[in-house]
Amino acid sequence: MQTGLTNITSATTTTLVDEDLRTTSFGSMSMTNTHASTAVTVELYVQDRTNTVEVLSTLVNLAEPGIISTTGTFDALTNVEVGDEVVFYDPIHTTVVIPQTSDPITVVSLTSSTICELSSIVIAPDNAVAKFYQLEKGYIIKTDIPGQTTLVVDNIPSVNNKRSTLKLKTTSAGLAVATPLTINIT
Repeated sequence: MQTGLTNITSATTTTLVDEDLRTTSFGSMSMTNTHASTAVTVELYVQDRTNTVEVLSTLVNLAEPGIISTTGTFDALTNVEVGDEVVFYDPIHTTVVIPQTSDPITVVSLTSSTICELSSIVIAPDNAVAKFYQLEKGYIIKTDIPGQTTLVVDNIPSVNNKRSTLKLKTTSAGLAVATPLTINIT
């Protein structure tokens, strides 16, 4: 668990309470956007490590059928995040899962709006259906914090379930070492 002062300098997801810890609720959390004018988007949420939701169903986009390798090209990757699981389905019978050599296959990094790095080699034909799943989120707050503004969140719900995490996701906006989003947890 992180407490005290944290400076976030780029787009990132920060775990405030890890799923392996048993913790009670915080007194308050203040988030200060130190940039002079650019707003930063923040998402404070609890993530249940037992329930997943589908965030995208898209098609595999290959120049040559067969092996994707660890780099996957898709028609789109809207709302896909690092850590999401991906399952591939037969392009004709979309209820038939294409078996892979390792399971689960997760997104390691996002290269562009259509390309991502995967955790292992994937075998799928062109136009196979790829479904991306992520752990369910319960939002506490999802908002923009304007430049030179502090947002205070009081009475954050307790996170005392070993299967949950409390996370904060930020956009890059004007964040940098000189203009971080300052998080103070008390």
